[in-house]
Amino acid sequence: MFFLAGGLCIELILTASFHDILGGIAWGIFVSWGAYLLFIRPKVSVFDEGITITNPFVEITVGWHRVEEIDARYCMSIEVGEKLIYAWAAPAPSRYHARNIHSSDVRGLKLGDNTLIRPGESPGTHSGAATYMSRVRLDNFRKTNNTARIDSALRYNIIGGVILGSSFAIGALLLLIHF
Repeated sequence: MFFLAGGLCIELILTASFHDILGGIAWGIFVSWGAYLLFIRPKVSVFDEGITITNPFVEITVGWHRVEEIDARYCMSIEVGEKLIYAWAAPAPSRYHARNIHSSDVRGLKLGDNTLIRPGESPGTHSGAATYMSRVRLDNFRKTNNTARIDSALRYNIIGGVILGSSFAIGALLLLIHF
């Protein structure tokens, strides 16, 4: 995606007018930055004291002492108080994925009496792997009565939004105004 956008911008520089070059570069930045925000930036970081969920425009850090539930219905989510925080980096598969789950996939997962798992909790999926690792850390935190507490943090990706919005605005403006 990035090479395609870069190649198209180079092609515009070699063959197009100055106005078209500016518009093409603005749209190339918009598409490339949007792809970065949607596909590369999202992540889930699990550590001893808590979890950090990074989505395209926000990064949320929560300590294990505040997490009430971890779920993987449509994507991995954590429940903190009355809020559900969704992780874009860990989407759940379709309902048909349940057909592909083999008993060897769930061996050693400490499921207890419940041997039925939802497709989103399958260890072969992004949501299942992230949910399992998070639940293990949460259980360890609760069992050891860990006194380590971290402050919850909410950081907005303002720079990402400004780059995306300004490149869209410049590209749209250059489509409407010709000089």
